[in-house]
Amino acid sequence: MKFNIIILLFWSCILSAQSKNEKEERITLSQFPNLAHQSLLSTEKPLKKLKFFKEIDGSRKSYEAKFKYNKLQYSVEFDTLGKLEDIEIIIKQKHIPEGALQQITTYFKTNFDKYSFIKIQEQYINKKDKTDTDFINYILENPIGKHTHFEIIAEIKSKKDRLFKEFTFKFTGEFEKSRPISSSSYEHALF
Repeated sequence: MKFNIIILLFWSCILSAQSKNEKEERITLSQFPNLAHQSLLSTEKPLKKLKFFKEIDGSRKSYEAKFKYNKLQYSVEFDTLGKLEDIEIIIKQKHIPEGALQQITTYFKTNFDKYSFIKIQEQYINKKDKTDTDFINYILENPIGKHTHFEIIAEIKSKKDRLFKEFTFKFTGEFEKSRPISSSSYEHALF
């Protein structure tokens, strides 16, 4: 009996650690990491509607700057020291290349009875030896074809379940991972 309880507690800890339970809070510029702010100030392009956020996902903390540029919505995430983690751009389904979209929709049709995409983002990770500012400028200049992943928030339905999940796919459309989203995370998921 004790052994079963221990196993149950162990699995519930693992499952809760894998779910997305983000809490996002708007912050002032003075609360944003200085190094991250300097990276954004040094961009060659003017950033419109720049807003700053602190994000907590379980025990992990990060900072995010959200802005508009060339009619696109950007989210630039930094660690607590101000080092760039990734850049995400909200896109529409029609902007996913046909081959990748075919693989993604095949994944959803195979695994779920129904699904609908709530939010789609291209994700960019600096895999080159560029500085954070140079990488941000590189993506702002012409982001097409430079992304590394797609992140999709979707509502999925199966015979007994209806839930929201975040899915990560490689730029080719190959499934990489997914995790459930809590309702509090979903509230700010739409930017």
